[in-house]
Amino acid sequence: MRSRRGWVVIGLLLALHFALHPLWTGWPAGPDLLIGGLLLGSLGLRASRAALLGFILGLFEASMSLGPLGPTMLILAATGYAGSWLRDVFYSDSARFIPAFLVVGVWLVQTLLVLAGGAGLTLEGALIHSPISAGLTAVLCWGTEKLVAFFVG
Repeated sequence: MRSRRGWVVIGLLLALHFALHPLWTGWPAGPDLLIGGLLLGSLGLRASRAALLGFILGLFEASMSLGPLGPTMLILAATGYAGSWLRDVFYSDSARFIPAFLVVGVWLVQTLLVLAGGAGLTLEGALIHSPISAGLTAVLCWGTEKLVAFFVG
């Protein structure tokens, strides 16, 4: 995700998230393209810039969802930093790493956001809804990447 095409994918994912997220809020397991875009972006940025990107996206997300401002910004900033750090630990250009990274990352971040929001985390939410949402996010991110690769080249 260090090319121009990668940044087009990330921008498109963020635009889709803010445009379509109100439609998915009623679903128990809807995709979270904001976290997917943040994780993909953190693979192409240094740790400090990825944390800043997470901080800004956390501010946007908390202002749109009327959720808690501080914990959301802190969790997404830490997610950006950790994603950038993990890029150096693992071989991040592997075709198998990125989908697994997205699924595990979205699952963990959604669980942390639910816990930080004060809502009770249920077993059904943690073991059924969050993994399904993480899988949907990974599939949509992969599909968006393939679609942009087809049109942009």
